Amino acid sequence: MKLNLSDEPLTVDLLTEALRRTGSAIVAVNGTSMHPTLQFGWRVYLRPAHGEELKVGDIAVFRGERYLTIHRLVWKDRTDGAVRLVFRGDYNRLRERVDASAVIARVVAVEVPGMKRGMERVIATILPKPTAQDGRIGPIGRAARATFAAAERFLSFFLPERR
Repeated sequence: MKLNLSDEPLTVDLLTEALRRTGSAIVAVNGTSMHPTLQFGWRVYLRPAHGEELKVGDIAVFRGERYLTIHRLVWKDRTDGAVRLVFRGDYNRLRERVDASAVIARVVAVEVPGMKRGMERVIATILPKPTAQDGRIGPIGRAARATFAAAERFLSFFLPERR
């Protein structure tokens, strides 16, 4: 999901500086890759984050090739001392492997626009999706999640590198 910002590299620097100085930012999103979690026209509340501190299931903003992208972290790869992160949108299956230094923020809340001006409301604080260690699923569910996680890790090696 592309954030509703210009495609200029300066935009990334300005958002990064705003996050550093104020500790938060609010940005409108467009696109459908994070549907239904995030929809066109909604605004997300961001807090500064480093890629190394993200947990699987967190939604983060990272530098793309020409614009900022917001997707969910699905895997962390720690090989050769470097942390590589694999993101994907909730609605699509395209996965992106990025360097941990590309992450600039984490989504902490979502604001849904109201029908009338001034009727906006914060609908949710974003929490990670449940993990396989969640006690509410049975052994078959844990085995299925572990199988899919292993397949996702294996297939992430075939992702193109993004700088």
